[in-house]
Amino acid sequence: MKLDQLKVLRAVVETGSVKAASERLNRTQPAVSQGLKALEQQTGTELFDRSGYRLELTPIGQRVYLQSLRVLAEAEDLTQLVRHFGRGEEETITIAIDAGTDLALLMPVLKALQAQFPETRVVLKTELLSGAIGALHSGEAALAIAPMLAVMLEEEGFDHLRIGQIVLRNVAAPVMIDAMGAPERLTELRRFTQVIARDSGQAAGLFDRELGVQKGQRRWYVSDLQTKKALLVAGLGWGRLPEHLIAAELAAGVLREIDLPLTHLPSEAKIFAFRQPRPVIGPVATALWESLEGYSEDR
Repeated sequence: MKLDQLKVLRAVVETGSVKAASERLNRTQPAVSQGLKALEQQTGTELFDRSGYRLELTPIGQRVYLQSLRVLAEAEDLTQLVRHFGRGEEETITIAIDAGTDLALLMPVLKALQAQFPETRVVLKTELLSGAIGALHSGEAALAIAPMLAVMLEEEGFDHLRIGQIVLRNVAAPVMIDAMGAPERLTELRRFTQVIARDSGQAAGLFDRELGVQKGQRRWYVSDLQTKKALLVAGLGWGRLPEHLIAAELAAGVLREIDLPLTHLPSEAKIFAFRQPRPVIGPVATALWESLEGYSEDR
């Protein structure tokens, strides 16, 4: 049994006649009829009821047809996969994404990537603070997306594109806000537990310190922002989170912003895509970078 015969069977079933199938396949009617006859000889039974105007599958023919569809689909997937690797396209690419990044910024380029390279597996690796830079340095990630300072990326020697920004706000549950009274400075919050997300990288250079954490501050540590948000909502501490992650909680009033008029005001952080300056990357990662260039605010 050959794939070509199964393609003939599919065409006849979908068009309803040998003539229409021959036109679709760009073959002569005798060639199509011969393909069907050969398939029936191999299965040992008639696959079509030929008594009517339109060819109709017999019960056995229906089973053979449905199985043939699965076989053809797998064969076509295999053909596409072989072509994919033949073009040198990566089997897998890893993108390091800081947990504070608003993923809405990336959805258009990720959709385009999936449409253009459906056979490439994409790994989105969540990082915190220096984790994205570390993943790029180690070669674990082909590209990285994170809130960052342009001067840091330049010092690291990375190519970089500014693709957006986020707003970071200091928040806590209403019960903790009430307990704080009316603080004016960050120093007045030392006795209230600050929930801090740990760095997922090596914390070298500028990251080799706890940014936004004062000496003597009571603190708890978490490894992801969702846990941090859950603790804040439960009234177990206060902390800084990206606005897009807490928009619903702020709107519902389960979190409130801490008003510190003199220090520690809300801040904006620019989101960058970055990579090694002379990257040894394949066509998929290159296409992703070029797509990001189209969304860059530095154009």
